[in-house]
Formats: sequence, C-alpha cells, structure tokens
Amino acid sequence: MDKKGELLNQFAIISDLLEKTNIEFQNCIIVFELSDDEFEKNYEYISTKQNKRPSKPSKSFMVKIGNVDIILNKSNDEKVQSS
Repeated sequence: MDKKGELLNQFAIISDLLEKTNIEFQNCIIVFELSDDEFEKNYEYISTKQNKRPSKPSKSFMVKIGNVDIILNKSNDEKVQSS
C-alpha cells in the first residue's frame, strides 16, 4: 500500500478522529516504535516543520496535537525495518 500525505497532517487527522470517539478519556497517547533511521528521519522532519531545534533526543520525542500525545520511540529491536 502506498503511503501518501504529509506526516503532521496525518497525525492531525488521527488526533481529530480520536477526539470525536464516544469515549471520555483522561489521556490519549499513541506510541510508535521506529527503527533508528526512521526515528532520525521523522525527528528531523517534525523539528523542521515546527521551526524548533531542541537538542536531539536519544530515545524518544513527543508531538502534541489537540488532546492527543504522539510519542515516537527508537525501537530496542534491531530487526525493525523502515518502509
């Protein structure tokens, strides 16, 4: 399946859908486990889009969209492949 669309827009759509569910949640957290290469690529992309360049995280970073926290982690599994 082709992966199309801009990542932050996709996160915004997911966040919007989750906020409209019939669940009254206290916290909504999505966690993605990524390969080292995918983690670096997405960190660079997101920090550039947000015009923020904090020190590069070693294992994890978070994007908050609406009431949804999206966490991107480096996977401990070396076998994870990027697509």
